[in-house]
Amino acid sequence: MYKTIYLTIVFLVLILSGIWHLSSAGWTERWISRVSGVRLVGAVLLELTVPCVWWGGRYYWILFAVLTVSGVMRLCFPQRSLRSLYPPSVGWIQTCLLLEGAALMWVLRA
Repeated sequence: MYKTIYLTIVFLVLILSGIWHLSSAGWTERWISRVSGVRLVGAVLLELTVPCVWWGGRYYWILFAVLTVSGVMRLCFPQRSLRSLYPPSVGWIQTCLLLEGAALMWVLRA
């Protein structure tokens, strides 16, 4: 039951992030263009990895690896994450990646 709740939360975070990138592109760019905003996102991603370590299994280890790499890059190297956001026209690409990641995660769930 907890695994289903966890996967639903991660799935919803990805879906809502993708929708937010599209619907509020200006607000997203303003918030994420600050180092503190990028680091906050990195910390949240690292927080989401904790249950993956606890449960183990191939699916959760892969999810752990993806979330950890993304979280560490944002937390420790926020300037690199900021450079990947420009030009601003790539917002729709990030949205597609978020939505595809959510769909893949949901399809491959244990």
